[in-house]
Amino acid sequence: MKKLMDIDIVDIIPFSKGLIVARKDVLKNGSVKVSFIGYDVKLERAAPVTKGVYLLNKFGPSYKPISEQIGDYVSCDVAILPNKHTAIVYTSGEVGIFDEKGTLYWTGDIFYKDCPVCSAAVENKYIWFVVPDFNCAVRYSPSAQKIILRIGADTSTAFSRPVSLSNYDDILYICNYGSNKIRTISLRDYTVSDYKVFEEPVYKYIRTCDREIAALNSGVYML
Repeated sequence: MKKLMDIDIVDIIPFSKGLIVARKDVLKNGSVKVSFIGYDVKLERAAPVTKGVYLLNKFGPSYKPISEQIGDYVSCDVAILPNKHTAIVYTSGEVGIFDEKGTLYWTGDIFYKDCPVCSAAVENKYIWFVVPDFNCAVRYSPSAQKIILRIGADTSTAFSRPVSLSNYDDILYICNYGSNKIRTISLRDYTVSDYKVFEEPVYKYIRTCDREIAALNSGVYML
């Protein structure tokens, strides 16, 4: 693994040249400032980027109305649906879905067994979430407005405090903070397998520019 950054990361997203991170800085007066840094994987160089670049790559073309409506645009996770609608989710389980123009048309709290969902990944017309407090991943149907499938459970060893997930080639990559593992779910047959094991907690996995990136407790790494 190659360490790219060791700063206090609050968000990490892919973009055309590599990745963008949102960094949290505590100022002398005690207030917190968030800044944005892009990392070019080919040039192996980091440089500041504007908030607009970060928002565009996170929310898509309708980033302006979406970011204005939600206020806290850093701590949410985002998934773009096939119809170009945008779903956002916070760790509290609060979910919002916006149309292609950035108009909010559905919002609500999604829980499984009284535990909030978080993170989001799209599978066709469905949205997958993880449920950290129940050690599972769930598939949610926006049209039916309900969870229709669960993998894992509070008594299962499949996942250990899963905190984020992503979908690449019909495989869900699930970061388990409790076991220091990235585990996968095949969306073809729903088998669960180990993918990567680390020596510290892992909370984010993305692919960008043919590279694999993981955010661990100690920083951001290229695998």
